Amino acid sequence: MPECRRCGHCCRLGGPTLMRGDADRLLDGMLPLSALVCLRRGEWARHDGSRGTTADAAPRGDDLAPLACEMLKLAGAGGGLHPWQCLYLRETAGQAACAIHDHRPQQCRALFCEAPQAVEDLLASGDFLSRAELFARLAPVEPRASLWQELAEAHEQTCPAGVYLHLCQELATTPDVLAVRRELAEKERYDEAFRQLCVERGALEPELLPLVLGRPLRDLPRPGPER
Repeated sequence: MPECRRCGHCCRLGGPTLMRGDADRLLDGMLPLSALVCLRRGEWARHDGSRGTTADAAPRGDDLAPLACEMLKLAGAGGGLHPWQCLYLRETAGQAACAIHDHRPQQCRALFCEAPQAVEDLLASGDFLSRAELFARLAPVEPRASLWQELAEAHEQTCPAGVYLHLCQELATTPDVLAVRRELAEKERYDEAFRQLCVERGALEPELLPLVLGRPLRDLPRPGPER
């Protein structure tokens, strides 16, 4: 049986998305809520390994497509060539290690680069943890959990990622560029004001915004032309 070489390549490419079975790791505090970001439905993401089940349209040649469902993902460490590098990757003398190895999520347990079938099966199952499921599980121990769900739903109705990114794509083809730019700017302003109000009224700490509301609209990646 081949063994992991501890090269860290998979961890540098990005941390895992969470499955329903990972909820307990959040409830017991082994994974802090502040380490999570919600990738919302309609955001563009890579779908390699999922057999297209996570995509809302056929993935392009580069495996990019809008998400068909939201996903909770470990936030990236940021910067450098790999901004999604896992927060818990540690490297010493050329050897990679996981700072939460005994409590690592399901996707990490299934992933082995030389035998990807197990993690592909897991991704293709679609058994991803959602905000609604997480907040429902948190309700007995977190008084604001139901409020967080209400805020997530209200934000999703007024600032849907898919609509915003569709408008971004329209910029390349519409004859009325100024009108689309105005609409985009208005959505960005509303999104920013919504987030600020949540913090000012004590509903959310700034570090929980990426989980409860996802990333700001203006920060969402916009796919370039397919090559």
